[in-house]
Amino acid sequence: MKVNNNLDTELVQILPGVVKRDVINADNGAPNLCIRVFEVEPGSSTPPHSHPWEHEVFVLSGRGWWWAREEKLK
Repeated sequence: MKVNNNLDTELVQILPGVVKRDVINADNGAPNLCIRVFEVEPGSSTPPHSHPWEHEVFVLSGRGWWWAREEKLK
């Protein structure tokens, strides 16, 4: 079992107003799982993209929206 505090994970700026932490992934022992924590400033976003695998979104605080297939979710 991998136990990790996301606040102990390196914070990386990937876009203006968007930072991420790769909390669990293949680099630290989970070849079939990737858990990332993103912090998105108001007015910022990530570019539209899709994945051929399952993808989960948990909003810890604040509000926003994202697309799932053809549906806009809040």
